[in-house]
Amino acid sequence: MVGCLLKIIAKILSKRLKQVLKLVGETQTTFVTGRQILDGALIGNEVVDWLKKSRKKGALLKLDFQKAYDTIDWHLLDQVMQMMGFGEKWRRWIQECITKATILVVVNGKPTKPFRTRRGLRQGEPLSPLLFVLIAEVLNKMFQRAASNGLIRGIEVGRDKIPFTHLQFADDTSFSVK
Repeated sequence: MVGCLLKIIAKILSKRLKQVLKLVGETQTTFVTGRQILDGALIGNEVVDWLKKSRKKGALLKLDFQKAYDTIDWHLLDQVMQMMGFGEKWRRWIQECITKATILVVVNGKPTKPFRTRRGLRQGEPLSPLLFVLIAEVLNKMFQRAASNGLIRGIEVGRDKIPFTHLQFADDTSFSVK
């Protein structure tokens, strides 16, 4: 019953969390209501196409964070949520959902004893992608700060010279180099 109760609470929290994910930057195109994962791929393709057609110098690099969900630090997640204005009660609920669940492994058809994980988010759980988006927002802010401090320069795309520094979609991030 504990596992079932955690799943119900996680589902309720995820529905509410979806409503406030508008807090994350426009560069994140996945798991945010009104945005589509294909938007990121489409924009990336358009930037590459524009570079080719205009014969401008630049590159678009794509990073894929291997095992990204498995390496999320729970303390960092709590700090990010606190900095975004989530209240103590909300953060405690989230921490309960991600730290109290147990996992068991089936070996040769027999389940092992349940054990708890020490970090990471579980794929397939409704909260995990939304919490990952919150963590990815840290990377977005780092890119924005680096661009505003002149540490990185994005590509100015099109006639209107729209600045393009980076895009995020799930555990993939694309960024431009001039």
